[in-house]
Amino acid sequence: PVFKANQQNAIEVLLISDNLFRSQDIATRKKYVDLTESVKENAGEVKIFSSLHVSGEQLAKFSGVAAILRFPLPDLDEDEIDSEDSDDEKVPEGSKNLEESTTTTTTPI
Repeated sequence: PVFKANQQNAIEVLLISDNLFRSQDIATRKKYVDLTESVKENAGEVKIFSSLHVSGEQLAKFSGVAAILRFPLPDLDEDEIDSEDSDDEKVPEGSKNLEESTTTTTTPI
């Protein structure tokens, strides 16, 4: 979602963990360097958090990158909802959905 927000110039403040710049994978490092440069070019602010500090550790738990947006992006919310809905609808083969297998009977008194 952060990269999508950047494509729409919606990032006011980028919050990023310094360990992303020390990744062993050169492509990963380049991706995050390009992201920070793009945010700066679009008049955004970049805050780099140390992975040795509690705030940096907490940010690392959330993929190491987050953003404060200039304006809401409903598209991002819809993407998350769509992916959650598709996960809920998956039922392993050979098993029944609980709603399908439950029957209710009523007996008059």
